[in-house]
Amino acid sequence: MRSAAVIWRAARLLALSLVCLPLVGARGPQVRADKSSRATNTRRDDLFRQEEVVMVTAGGQIQSPRYPNAYPRNLLLSWKLLAPPFTRVLMEFDGRFGLEEPENNMCKHDFVEVAEISESSTITWGPWCGRKAPSPITSKNNIIRITFKSDDFFVAKPGFKLCYSLLVDAPPSYLNNLETVTVASDPVSASNAPLSADALDDIIAGFSTVEEVLRHLNPQTWRKDLSSIYTQTHQYIPRSYYANRANKLDLDRLHEDVRLYSCTPRNFSINLREELKVTNAVFFPRCLLVKRCGGNCACGTEHWNSCTCSPAKTVSKLHEVLKFSPGPNFYKRKIKARWVLEEINLQHHEQCECVCHSQPPR
Repeated sequence: MRSAAVIWRAARLLALSLVCLPLVGARGPQVRADKSSRATNTRRDDLFRQEEVVMVTAGGQIQSPRYPNAYPRNLLLSWKLLAPPFTRVLMEFDGRFGLEEPENNMCKHDFVEVAEISESSTITWGPWCGRKAPSPITSKNNIIRITFKSDDFFVAKPGFKLCYSLLVDAPPSYLNNLETVTVASDPVSASNAPLSADALDDIIAGFSTVEEVLRHLNPQTWRKDLSSIYTQTHQYIPRSYYANRANKLDLDRLHEDVRLYSCTPRNFSINLREELKVTNAVFFPRCLLVKRCGGNCACGTEHWNSCTCSPAKTVSKLHEVLKFSPGPNFYKRKIKARWVLEEINLQHHEQCECVCHSQPPR
C-alpha cells in the first residue's frame, strides 16, 4: 500500500510539471519581446522628420501635435525661430507640460530641447521630459531652434506648448524701417509673409544649406526644386547641365568656403619703423611678413555692417634684423655707420573671428 501511494504521488508531480512547463516557456519569450521592442525605441530610422522656419515678429506659440491631447509616436520635429536683428526671444512653457518620464534621471525616449544658434557657438537648454514644465528662457541671440522627439512607445501625455515673444534691443527707428510681416496662424507651418529684399536677405543669412533656403521659400515644392536646380533656370542652362552630375558645383561648399575664409590670418607686409614706432632708426629688411587677420565679414556673418575681422589668438615671434641709428651728427661728420643685429618680437595672428558690435559681449 505504501509503495502504491509513493508511486501515485510521483505520477501526480510529473503531471503538474508537464502542465506548468508550457506556461513558463510561453511567458519567457513574451517578456523578451517587450524588452527588445523597447530597446529599439531609440532608433531614429523610422521617425517622421520635419523642420519648419518661423519668422518671429510678435508673440506666438509652438506646440506638440494634438496638444493638449496625447502626442503621436515616432516624431522628430524642429522649429527654427528667426527674429529680426537686434532682438531676443523670451520663451515660456505652458504649465500643462507632460512627456514620458525620464529613465535614470535622463530623458532618453521623449523630450523637447531649445538651442540658441550663433556664429561662434550653440547653447542648448534641456532636454526636458516628465511632468515639470521648464523655467522661462531668454535668448541672447535672434536665432532659436526647438526640437521635439518621441519614440515608438505610446504614452498618454499632453506634450508641450511654448509661447514666445520679442524683446527689442534696437532703437525704434530701426524697427520702423522694417516692412510689416504677417505671422502665420499655424504655429507648425512656415510663414508665407511678404518680405522686402532686405528683410529676406537677413533671413537667408541664418541658413547654412541650399535645402534650408528652398524649404523656406517653397515649402511645398522644395524637394522638386532641389533636384532640378541645375537643369531648369529662367535665363540660361548652366554648364553643369552638360557635365557629369559629379562635376556640378556644390553651392553648400561655396557658402561654407565664404564663411571660413572671409576672415582669416593672412600674410601682411609691415614696415618695421611704423610697427615698432621707432623714428630715430632704420632697419634692414625694412619690411617683414607677419600673419594678420584680413578679409571682411560681409557674407560670412549676420549683420555684417557692424562686424570687424579681429584676432582671436595671437602669438609673439622673434625676428632678427639689422638696425642702425644715425644720430644728429652722422651726416656732418660722415662717421662710419654701425649696424647692429637686433632681436625684435612681432605679433602674429593665429586665429581670427568676426566681432559684431551690434551684439553685446557674452
